[in-house]
Amino acid sequence: MKLRLEKKNREEIGKRLREVRLFNKLEQTELAVQAGLSQAIISQYEKGLTEVSLSFIKFLANRYRVSGDWLIFGSGATPYDKVQKEIEIRLPKNLENRPKKGNKTSGFFGVPLVDPKSAARPGKVHKDRIEDWEIVRAKDTGGRNNLIALDIKSDWVKNMDPPFTPGGRIVIDRDDKKVQPNGYYAVNTHARKKSPRDASVNAIRRLNLSGSRLWFVEDRPSKDFEFVDLKSSDRLEDIIIGRVIWAWQKLP
Repeated sequence: MKLRLEKKNREEIGKRLREVRLFNKLEQTELAVQAGLSQAIISQYEKGLTEVSLSFIKFLANRYRVSGDWLIFGSGATPYDKVQKEIEIRLPKNLENRPKKGNKTSGFFGVPLVDPKSAARPGKVHKDRIEDWEIVRAKDTGGRNNLIALDIKSDWVKNMDPPFTPGGRIVIDRDDKKVQPNGYYAVNTHARKKSPRDASVNAIRRLNLSGSRLWFVEDRPSKDFEFVDLKSSDRLEDIIIGRVIWAWQKLP
């Protein structure tokens, strides 16, 4: 049995089906195999070109534990609401985003997950450098475009407070390198010691700029804070990889 709906309604359902697929990091071919359908049918469903079968709605609701009401009508719990039971987001006020006028603030946004070296490379992220995708709500991106995700390493955050803990994940804006007082940034503290081709994220720190001195502030310092006295030849772009705009950690 299929849902007999107008094109606009089919397209809205298709968008929600796509959100479920992307949220679960699936290609259309993978979802098709799981559901016992063809990739072409999945594509048609997502584009609203054909009526979605109730058996497919039921499959998604059971397999991925999403609300059938949300899939069909757009009401009820979204996939993102469900995942809130598994993660805890605790962002300081200075990490909050204000969506820019005219930018999309509904639905989900895919952010490429890369390794620390790829994060530090300027320019567009190459497809072969993408390890996975982090799915975040569009409104959490604040209309930003040059975003990447990173898995947090233990040596980056040994003296930092939650949500910056090993095993967590951050999203950074690589276009946002202006030092905001007490803003959190992914940084390359070894920028002076290694060649640009060896650049890599090696810490998450709160930054403060006092004159020409750039401070790497820890939340629970065990000694004096690190700092760099900037010379005319130094570029902040080589030290600051990007500002942290989103973070999560797994609940105990």
